[in-house]
Amino acid sequence: MACLTGDQHITRFLLEHGAWVNAQSIDNSTPLCDACAGGSVDCVKLLLTSGALVNPPLLPATPLHEAALRGYTDIVALLVTAGADLNVNDLHYGTPLHAACSMQAPSAECIKFLLRAGASVNAIKNHKTPLHYIAMYSKSVEATQLLLAYGANAYMQDSQGCTARQLAGPSSAMAKVLAAHEKCPPSLTQCCRLAIRSQLGPARLQHITQLEAPSVLIGFLQ
Repeated sequence: MACLTGDQHITRFLLEHGAWVNAQSIDNSTPLCDACAGGSVDCVKLLLTSGALVNPPLLPATPLHEAALRGYTDIVALLVTAGADLNVNDLHYGTPLHAACSMQAPSAECIKFLLRAGASVNAIKNHKTPLHYIAMYSKSVEATQLLLAYGANAYMQDSQGCTARQLAGPSSAMAKVLAAHEKCPPSLTQCCRLAIRSQLGPARLQHITQLEAPSVLIGFLQ
């Protein structure tokens, strides 16, 4: 409860008096999961420095899912830096990117961070990609454009044979963005950018900044 409410002082007191940093609640949640769900950056930092597992096994949702679901970009950044698995599936949403895209008002900043960090833009959960989730829950044009810019496949179908554009509905602004995208294939420059990012792997933020290349090119690849 102290972690969920963001009470850093009580959390520190409990840890100093023997509380197990990776204890699981009756809901199979850990203190780090609760701190991420509560949005407490200070509690998350405290738990990480106290040995909290950033990728705890056998949980319904990881700490990264909890933070991504709520659009807490600062916490997402802390977890990714600590080694959080960007593409692990939870029991409900799918990957952390799926979780971030399932909000009714998704955080474009959080989605962009996950994509830049190496989240799989076309990951599938229950036959749906993050783009399908945007179509189902928010129809956010900004999130749609971000996913497309990072290589989202607008033609992928769910188990019912529906694309994201069909799920969004013909009159939505999202559907219009997707229709325009389908008529205009990505440029060779964009294809090269995505191919290089793919080859760099999940830790691409670190790898890209280490490339011996002009800063303008590094910025483009990010």
